[in-house]
Amino acid sequence: MNLMDCYIEEDLFPKIFANFEERDYGILFYNTENKDSFDSNHAVIYRERIQNLQVVLSDIADFYKAKGSRPIIYQSMLDDNWFDEIKDELAAGGYKSWIENQEFMFLKEKNAIVPNPQIEIRKIEKWTEEIENVLIEAEEPWEIKVAKKTLEYPGAWMFAALLKGKPVGLLYGHISERACRVDYLIVSKKYRRLGAGRALFCRYVEWCKEMRIENCYIWPDGETPKRIYEEGGYRLVEICRAGRAVME
Repeated sequence: MNLMDCYIEEDLFPKIFANFEERDYGILFYNTENKDSFDSNHAVIYRERIQNLQVVLSDIADFYKAKGSRPIIYQSMLDDNWFDEIKDELAAGGYKSWIENQEFMFLKEKNAIVPNPQIEIRKIEKWTEEIENVLIEAEEPWEIKVAKKTLEYPGAWMFAALLKGKPVGLLYGHISERACRVDYLIVSKKYRRLGAGRALFCRYVEWCKEMRIENCYIWPDGETPKRIYEEGGYRLVEICRAGRAVME
């Protein structure tokens, strides 16, 4: 387990599916064809690289406004709670900022999930309309371009949950030189509470063991997925204070 590698991965993983430009102070991620995806459209800035914060804030604002997007900034995961320290400066630059807890979970215990035998799990190698339909039925169309592009990445992996042959859920992520990251767990709205998410995560945990993949981490987006991850043997090891800012 290497938390520092996981922090770096959190900053850089959008490079897999978004366009980006490097700056002395950080990275500007963008996708003008998928403006509703926050992961695809935000800047990551690094405390130690900035000399004049107001100049940086202005440059970010000009960049995203020129692309027709709302300027959004993430603090680097290496700079814990930094945005709380500079909230007045962010406000002076026209940004509303806040701090949210970002939890990191690692595999620590045995997988205790007993999957629903009616749910079949398949590893996905190629994008199809049936896979895309899961995201449509989940009412998250902005995730289509993200997931589709991620699947093209050499280190990507994706599992689908099928009920009577129909894909109803997806779990996907990627492996980089630093870590294995779970990017998203999603189930079609009308097929939730049937065990698709639990079956997907159970297969993922066993697959990681089979492939001897190490430094696998997750940050839970809500209490329901967190319970699934805990049942799969993952435990909370760190809570970071992640800073976010958006131009008002």
